[in-house]
Amino acid sequence: MPSEALPSQRITQVLHEGFADPTAGPRRRLDQAALVDGWLTELWAAAGAPASGAALAAIGSLGRQDLGPGSDLDLVLLLDPAVLDAAGSERLASALWYPIWDSGASLDHAVRSPDECEQIARDDLRAAISLLDLRVVAGDAAIVEGTSRRVRAQWRREARRRVRDLVELATDRAHRYGSLAHSTEPNLKSDRGGLRDVTVIRAIAESWLADHDHEIVDAAARTLSDARDALQAVTGTSGTRLGRSDQDSVAALTGHATADDHHAVLADAARAVTWELHRTVRAAEAAIRPGGAASRGAGTDRRPDLTRLPHGVLVHSDEVSTDPGSRDLLRDVAAVRHAAVSGLPLADATLARMAQADPAPLLPAQRDVLVDALAGEHLAEAYEALDVKGIFARWIPGWADVRNRPQRAAVHRFTVDRHLIETVIEAQRFLPRVGRPDLLLVAALLHDLGKVPGQRNHAAEGAPLAEAAARHLGFDAADRRTIALLVREHLTLIGLATGRDLADPATLRDLLAAVDHDADTLEILRALTEADAIAAGPAAWSTWRADLVDHLTDMARDALSGNAPAPRVVLAPQRSVQEAVLAAVQRSGSAQVLYPAHTEDEPISQICVGAPDGAGVFAAMARVLVRLRLDVHSAVVITLDGAAVNTWWVAAPPADLPHPSVLRNALDRELASRDRADARVLELPPSPPPRTTEDVPVVTLLPGASREATVVQVNARNRPSLLADVAEVITVHRLQVRSAHVMTLGQRAVDVLYLTDQHGRSLDPPSVGRVVAALMDAAAT
Repeated sequence: MPSEALPSQRITQVLHEGFADPTAGPRRRLDQAALVDGWLTELWAAAGAPASGAALAAIGSLGRQDLGPGSDLDLVLLLDPAVLDAAGSERLASALWYPIWDSGASLDHAVRSPDECEQIARDDLRAAISLLDLRVVAGDAAIVEGTSRRVRAQWRREARRRVRDLVELATDRAHRYGSLAHSTEPNLKSDRGGLRDVTVIRAIAESWLADHDHEIVDAAARTLSDARDALQAVTGTSGTRLGRSDQDSVAALTGHATADDHHAVLADAARAVTWELHRTVRAAEAAIRPGGAASRGAGTDRRPDLTRLPHGVLVHSDEVSTDPGSRDLLRDVAAVRHAAVSGLPLADATLARMAQADPAPLLPAQRDVLVDALAGEHLAEAYEALDVKGIFARWIPGWADVRNRPQRAAVHRFTVDRHLIETVIEAQRFLPRVGRPDLLLVAALLHDLGKVPGQRNHAAEGAPLAEAAARHLGFDAADRRTIALLVREHLTLIGLATGRDLADPATLRDLLAAVDHDADTLEILRALTEADAIAAGPAAWSTWRADLVDHLTDMARDALSGNAPAPRVVLAPQRSVQEAVLAAVQRSGSAQVLYPAHTEDEPISQICVGAPDGAGVFAAMARVLVRLRLDVHSAVVITLDGAAVNTWWVAAPPADLPHPSVLRNALDRELASRDRADARVLELPPSPPPRTTEDVPVVTLLPGASREATVVQVNARNRPSLLADVAEVITVHRLQVRSAHVMTLGQRAVDVLYLTDQHGRSLDPPSVGRVVAALMDAAAT
């Protein structure tokens, strides 16, 4: 609200007091709504409104008296056409709206008669929902109350045909925005489980078709509204997306020690809202079904439509439940399996009973049924039902520690627990390709159990946790060891394939050691690698990463089978292209560029660049790519017969690449002036300074990665000049690049450099220390 319209000190006090007190939020929002009401009442008095037949009413957050610091003012000018003609209506509206606009407030307004309100509520679902919050602010209260009664009566009359529309509305929003509980940057209003879903739940209750647990929904709404208020107070905007850059401040303002702690609270609230929406919709759908519930027969022979399945599982009213009289040990896990396979929801009573059951270790037969559930098409829906009641954490030791835990890496789109479920879902595609599909599913379920507060290496620290969970799930000692191995090594294959020299025998040796020289374990690790990456997000998997992983996996298969390496149809980089560039460099003695054949719609293009080898060649190539604004996503740098033949993958479709002659001429100019320090300067704007620990570069020495070279990994926040700056360090320290492997993961760049001195030898310890320090400085620039 503008300071000139209301006392500024009082505004500041109302908008910013009590964020850390969970009981203060509703009071603060009521106080703010009261201040706004008072201001609008003054505007109404000054506008010359008639004594009756006209009123100013509020809808939306102001109508609910749930106003946040950045909330819009949603106002309706209600007029009886018999009291004011069109000209009078326009004069009154102008007298109200212009002062509000002049104040700087965000206004959403309408001028309607009671009949028009009823008509628009009949024709427009969203308008009907908003009009349910209609509340008088100033003027003739009777016209507002009468309109509200008419809208609500119509809402109830139309409720039966509106249920499916409400479901589609919520479903469409969920597809467009995703889940608040599992998002790393949640939208507190629009995501599934957010404040809009609270409005839908309350709208269904207004229809009298179904009710909800008011205490649970109200508490969740308070939590979400408090976070929205704090976010808007921190940012000074009306936004509702809680971005990473604001999470620490919002957490502190709401009284939480860390952003992760706050996220866990928000996720619990969102899951409660999602579950209550599910229950309310199910009840409303049952209410409009003929007979009120699924049934069969007619007249006195009418009876509930109930299907009995093995192990005491029942299907009734399109829900999965269990026979309370059954003592079958497989009953509960069989019910979960049927829900995961069929898509039918688990009944409330069944979930409540399962939540109270003793979480004893599973028998082998129970384990097998649970693994079948992990292969179900509707696993995600079944998991959410189990999780909201705390059942899943009781079944899986260690799950509670990763539940609702956000992942700070930009490549991840889900919380840890939901990422694990998504990995299982992605792993389902690989079940026909592995010898032990059960171990693949369980390893996918447990692979990130080590992502707990304070962990340093989640794969290594998660292996014993996964082994303990596998013991509880009923796996024998040999299978537990395999699961622990897969968890410990779940990043090894992609790390070796994208960060190491595939021609170096040490790379293959390390992979074979990781899978304990077992072909079945290799196949499971290959499937787990892709499932994990795809579940993380689109930035974690791509065609070129798949090519590298497949190439290394094929090498390992050949080694384990005792066969000589078979010729590869697809290599990354393409050997034929490298050989063509090498031949051209040797003929001409100058730089050469070749673009391999590309798919037209491929967003990543490959460029093969060659030049006579020498000091500064790698750095010169990197600078040319930066100057041509080609964003490097990956690179493989090698030396062949006295020539540097480097393959670069850049974020540009083939049509956007410069002509090869442009790149070649630019490289010739760069190489000609590589000894001049002033010519090596990149004219680029400085990058922003690091803001969080995620932005701090990490330079790691990888001992044992190669017998012939010193291997250093640079992991830093990506920027256009990063690779060129790293290459410049190598040039300044007079080092040789035997090979290099560059990749981009989200906002991070991971560059693995195989370095030697000028005589082709590994670096001595003093040189390593100097180079690591210089690389740290370059990456942080």
